[in-house]
Order: sequence, then structure tokens, then C-alpha cells
Amino acid sequence: MHVAHILRCMAERMGGPPRSVRGLGAALAARGHRVTYFSAANRKDMAELAACGPEIRRYPMDWPHGWFRSRALAEDLGRSLPHIDLLHVHGVWSHPHYVAAKLGRRTGTPYIVAPRGELEPWRVRNGALKHAKKVAYLSLLGNTTLRGAACLHAITPCEVDGFRRAGYRGPVTIVPNGVDADRFARLPNPAEAESRWPVLKGRRVVLFLSRLKTEKGLDRLLPAWHRLAGTSGTHDDALLVLAGPDDRGFRKVVEALIERYGMARRVLLTGTVRGREKLALISRADLFTLPSYSEGFSIALLENLAAGKPVLISPGCNFPEVAEAGAGLCVPPESGALADALRTILDLSPAERAAMGRRGRELVVGRYSWQQAAEKMITVYRCLLDGREIPENPQPHIGVRAAA
Repeated sequence: MHVAHILRCMAERMGGPPRSVRGLGAALAARGHRVTYFSAANRKDMAELAACGPEIRRYPMDWPHGWFRSRALAEDLGRSLPHIDLLHVHGVWSHPHYVAAKLGRRTGTPYIVAPRGELEPWRVRNGALKHAKKVAYLSLLGNTTLRGAACLHAITPCEVDGFRRAGYRGPVTIVPNGVDADRFARLPNPAEAESRWPVLKGRRVVLFLSRLKTEKGLDRLLPAWHRLAGTSGTHDDALLVLAGPDDRGFRKVVEALIERYGMARRVLLTGTVRGREKLALISRADLFTLPSYSEGFSIALLENLAAGKPVLISPGCNFPEVAEAGAGLCVPPESGALADALRTILDLSPAERAAMGRRGRELVVGRYSWQQAAEKMITVYRCLLDGREIPENPQPHIGVRAAA
């Protein structure tokens, strides 16, 4: 079958969604299916995506850029629909999502919508102005997009509640993100990271690897880091590394908090890290943390678990299996709870942290491979195209490889 994935933007600056969609698409292609991606892009994105292969179709953005509007994307997608079996729309709020759903309804091309955390109550409520805009968008355009979908694709069971709160009453299927665990089995020597950032030498490293944005809980993590330093002198060597791109100017808020608490020596801001540089930083880390208020299903979290790193997360990460498997701690995104949890993991012996990390890797290898995700998604696609009921918890479709 030919599946078209529609995203607002495929550039790496957009964080986890492009990586997760590419991971799913690559696993689908490995099973013989044709996969195409449609993405809006600014000039810098165009240059980045040009090297990613012809299956990633990128289109210039028109005003308003904040909506990722692209007339060229809409026109080319319309021309391509006769050759596409179904659309997998990843998101709700942007023009590519809206136009894909509109074209799907107009031509009878079935489509699935994966909101990827965008309908979780915290995200919809966040900020009075944003809340009003999102409520208005849902009533004017979003609900039509959702109601016309063959089903909604949740990446965590918790996400289904957000669908229902938004008014959607149709079928739901739950297929989580995956990870290429083999890529994280053989990491670079930690010394590579120390060569790039000499401040890492001789220090215990806590790694935050995500976009710097409101919902990631940095406004609680930084006070917790200050609180940890003030409890005793036993954590003076610890360094918090914040690795990721700025999102809509939130880095200024982070820098202000660092200055407010006098933590310039204890916090490193690296900006965006990619490729081997990112792998080296993960290799050097003693602990990964993501204290988000709201997440879809973090690819960075899966990657660090696959790398054998103990993790500290919040309930908003929608991954309770971490605590259940003994792969880390899950605590509310509050400065006191985070400080206590950081202290607990940092005070473990290296052997104890390594054992925690091994349990995390076993968890993702056993349950969260891209092959497993793709096989479950193929089950959903087949049910959709054959007119059968779409299962909420699909079983892997394991059969003859599809014709290309």
C-alpha cells in the first residue's frame, strides 16, 4: 500500500514528532510498503531536508507562517491523492493537517489523525490566550478534521482521555512510538563529549535532551537543581546539561532562572545536538531527566532508555512502565519531589545506576521496537482499507511482505 504521512514540518528543529514518524515510515518501507512524507518548510528547513531523500516532499510556507500554511503542499497533495491509499495525519493545529483532512474527505481517501499529545488537557488549557485560540480552532476547523477521520491514533493510553474531552467519539487505536535500539547499543566513547564540552570532565552529568519550551517542566527542574545544591556539599560535582533547541524564545526564561539562582557553573546549555555529537552526550550522561507537564510519547526518553541510562520522569510523560520496571523514578514535576529524586539516583553507586539502566534497555527492546509499531500499524491500515472494525489495541500484522 502507499501511505502518505502529513506533518507540519519534518525538520529536526521540531523535536520528537519528525523522528518518530520517520522511524515508523522506515519500518513500514522495510516491509515493502511505499511511504511518502508531506511537510511545510522554511528556507533553512528546505536546505536540511534536501539531503533526506525524495520521499520527503517539502514545500515553502506562506503567510501566516505560524500556521505552517503552504499552498504548494495543498496543491501537490491534491494531485497525488489518486496514487495514495490512505493518509496518516500527524497533528491537529496546523494547515497541512487541515488541508490533508479536507482533501481526504473531498476525494474519499481515508485518513487517520495522530494528535501526538496535542489534545492532552494540559496543552489545550496552557495559557488563557492559547486556550481561547485552541477552543475556537476546534469549533471552527479542528472538530471537522477529527470527525472525518477513520480513527484517531493514540501513542499512549492516557491520550485517549484528551480525545474524548475534545468531543471525539469515534474509533481509537493505540500504537506507541518505537526506537531503533541497535543504534544505542554501541555508543561513542564518553571522552568524545568531554572533548567537545571540557566542563563535563570529572563530573556527574544529568542530561535533559529536548526542546526548551514551557511544557517540559524546566521552570521546576531548575529550582530543583538549585535546591539539590543547597542541601549539602555532596553534589557540587554534578552538572545539569540542557541540550536542545530554543522554542519560541523560552531559552531566555531558562537563562533568567539560571542567573536568578546563580547556577552558571552548574548548568550547561548546549543548544541543538545531532548525530554523533548527540550520541556522545548520551554516552557521557549518568542520568536522563524529562520532568514534563505534558508529553506525547517522548522519543528522547526511549532513546536514553535504549542507551541503558536510568531516567527521572514525570507522570506527564505517560510512561509508568519506567517505575514498574525499576528503570528509573517517576515523580510529580515539583521542585521538592524532583530534588529528592535527583538526589536518590545520583547517590546510587555506578553499579546500581547501571543495573537500573539495563532494566530500561530490556523494557524498550522487548516492547518498543519500530518493527513492532509498524506491524501493529499495518493491522490498523488493513482493517481501515478492508472496511473492518479498527481495534483499539491492534495485534502485529505478520504476514507476506507487501508488494512495493
